[in-house]
Amino acid sequence: MKRIFPILLLVVITLAAGYWLGQRGDTAVPRLDLSSGTQAVYICPMHSHIVQDHPGTCPICGMDLVPAANSETGQRGAGAQIHVDTSTQQKFGVRLATAELGPLGRETRAYATLIADAGATQRITPTVEGVLVKLHAARPGQRIAAGEPLYEIFSQDLLQLQNEYIDYYKRRSQSLKSADETRTRNRQMLESLHGQDPAGREEITKGMSQTEEQISSMLLPMSRDGERLTSGLKLAGFSDAMLQQLIHKGKSLEIVTIRAQHACTVTEVSAHAGMTVATMTDILSCTDSGRAWLEVVLYPDQAGQVQEGDTVTVEFADGASMHTRLTGMSAISEGEARTVRARIPFKLGAERHLGDYADVTIKGTPFTALSIPASAVIRSGRGNFVMRALENGHFMPQEIEAGISSADRIVVRDGLEAGDKVAVNGQFLLDAAASIADTAQRYDQKKSTSGPLASSPP
Repeated sequence: MKRIFPILLLVVITLAAGYWLGQRGDTAVPRLDLSSGTQAVYICPMHSHIVQDHPGTCPICGMDLVPAANSETGQRGAGAQIHVDTSTQQKFGVRLATAELGPLGRETRAYATLIADAGATQRITPTVEGVLVKLHAARPGQRIAAGEPLYEIFSQDLLQLQNEYIDYYKRRSQSLKSADETRTRNRQMLESLHGQDPAGREEITKGMSQTEEQISSMLLPMSRDGERLTSGLKLAGFSDAMLQQLIHKGKSLEIVTIRAQHACTVTEVSAHAGMTVATMTDILSCTDSGRAWLEVVLYPDQAGQVQEGDTVTVEFADGASMHTRLTGMSAISEGEARTVRARIPFKLGAERHLGDYADVTIKGTPFTALSIPASAVIRSGRGNFVMRALENGHFMPQEIEAGISSADRIVVRDGLEAGDKVAVNGQFLLDAAASIADTAQRYDQKKSTSGPLASSPP
């Protein structure tokens, strides 16, 4: 109870002081007596509760009170006017612009992401069964130069294929040597009969033809075996240099290192060291380092404003920019947002990486429309408004139907005509003054129908 008593005492004193101040005739905040239906109204543009019937300044911010002269209707956006003299306009910083009918360049702003070119992505898979000994390309985003190792594998099938290739070349060398010796021997016999019996020469020539056919029938299957073995080893990842090494050393490699044929960037790793892999098991995916897509995401209202061939300006986070054309717009909208994707070919460099973001500006074909500066539009929950300038310093809030925006201008579909002037600076203060003038007029109308009011609302 001892703690509650001081609190109750403070509340009573505060209420008593408030009642005393409310009864005083010289309060700090002037109140408007609306006993006269024709009384002038002066309001503060910044504090709507400061209303009085004579000129002056706001006791809160010191701004000059604005005379609020309403039209007959007093409806927002349909004639609720205020008058602002030249000096007050200068204090508000009011500037006017004209609604103009003319060519307007359509600009659409979006964002884009660098993604891998699916056509340049290669799935790295073994063509033989074996054990993955070591994985050199072990993380997504890793850049691999041409000739650098991708992985190492041990495979019995690959060992056998290498041994068959070595044996093939040994047999091939012996067969070619035997064929050369036979041809040399036949040629020498033919030369020894030079100038002798023509019948003998004819018989030797016939024998040489038969021998050549025998050599060909022997070498042809061998050549086919060589093509099969060579293709198998190359598919397994052997390069020409590795094949030459097998021929010269005559010894197979137990652990084979598979190297990248082209420079690429790892996009996915699906295996790990020590894993047994079968034919066509995914080990990793690698995309050509020089090829990518710049994927632009467009929302439904944006997709309807652009078309393929439009000029595109791309700006990256580091300040780099480029100009290109819009291409590859999808005919399918995706997701709940119904977005449409466009893909622009992009050549990656050392300074760009897959996953980088960029701001995109798409410039469409110019069109003719009525437009005003975008800064003139007041956007609210009730709609879009402008402060339209009338004659002799009068302003009126005017509701408009706004269209698409381009750079610093916005299309006006309805609400204004060519030549109308609107405020592009200070319009929010003018709008506040018009709203207060509108409220004052409604109070005035209510007073005339229900009798004098004691005071204006706080």
